[in-house]
Amino acid sequence: MLILTAVTLAVGYLLVVRALRFRRRNALQDFGYNDRPSFSNMTLKDAFLIQRPLAELEFPRAFSISVFFAIFKTYGIPSISSLLAATGQLSNPASASKRTADTGILIVEAVLNEPGTARNMDAVARMNFLHDRYRKAGKIKDDDMLYTLSLFALEPIRWTRNLEWRCLEDVELCAMGVYWKSMGDQMQISYDLLSSRKSGWDDGLQFLEDLETWSTAYEAERMVPAESNNKLAVSTINIALTNVPRVFHGLGHHFVSALLEPRLRRAMKLQEPSNYMVMVLEAGLAIRKFILRHLCLPRRDHQKELWFSDKADPSTGRYHAVHYIDRPWYIRPTFKNRWNMVSWLLWLVGGSVPSKSSPQNRLEGYMIPDLGPENMEGKGVEEMSAAKLLLAQQVKRCPFGHRAAT
Repeated sequence: MLILTAVTLAVGYLLVVRALRFRRRNALQDFGYNDRPSFSNMTLKDAFLIQRPLAELEFPRAFSISVFFAIFKTYGIPSISSLLAATGQLSNPASASKRTADTGILIVEAVLNEPGTARNMDAVARMNFLHDRYRKAGKIKDDDMLYTLSLFALEPIRWTRNLEWRCLEDVELCAMGVYWKSMGDQMQISYDLLSSRKSGWDDGLQFLEDLETWSTAYEAERMVPAESNNKLAVSTINIALTNVPRVFHGLGHHFVSALLEPRLRRAMKLQEPSNYMVMVLEAGLAIRKFILRHLCLPRRDHQKELWFSDKADPSTGRYHAVHYIDRPWYIRPTFKNRWNMVSWLLWLVGGSVPSKSSPQNRLEGYMIPDLGPENMEGKGVEEMSAAKLLLAQQVKRCPFGHRAAT
């Protein structure tokens, strides 16, 4: 009798998982984009509403990893890595750590806040300001900017395919294309290098496909071995392994190497992973996919992954980060953050945890206009204000010129 009850409960649970697992995917029909011709009518607001749950509820791990690897992958292009190495921002662990944290925060603030809101425009305007002097000096080329944009559009798709329990639907891909086309427009990135630039794109999916074709060709030509690539790659991997016991650092480097495409690995001059490491990694990913799809209930709305505080601290006007890679930049040292299970594990292995005794980690939080290199803090306020006036008008326009964006 006990066995029969256990089997009944287990089967019932599996049926519930099966019934609920695809409910968010199925709910996409409510947007009305149910065939390819309808994709051309997708608004920027709908694109945002379609893509945000992917990062917060459906695939938060893939989204988090993709942001890190989108940044990391740019280091495989010598024209990009040599400029970053020359700035000195990545020459020591502290500045490299802060740069990685600030870049991630700016991207997430821009992507997960609705277009046209204050935080979204602050983040985009800040990125534009930080890039502007290098673009005007010809140190950042248009093709490097376009390639970087392509990574933030395409890496979430690739990591979802490799890591998660389902691939993205065409309507979700279209939303990604609409959103990142608009983001490129806001960042004044030229699309002249894309094959359909003159004829235009019918929808976000066509744009995304065009962008991927160009990005792949760009990598084939420009992703070549260079010492600057290796220097930044090793530095960034070391940052990612900061809270891993040193005895496992060698294994960690092999693990990261196994995650990379062969061309990127060669360009960064990283050691080839063993066949055993690749086999273990592929098996682990396959097991994860199976467990998530068949054994785990989907996240409920109140369980969404948080990346930053929803509201500013009323006493300081600053926001706080929720996640960190190596050092707890901008993390409020609350009782929960300091004494949760993850913090205990980090403490046991000698890792970094939020603490009032570490003010150098900017525990007071961040203001978006201050993010970036320390020598740029507080600078660019006037330029950002002027830029936001233009951004406010730009987000009202359709990325493909078909109709109003909202």
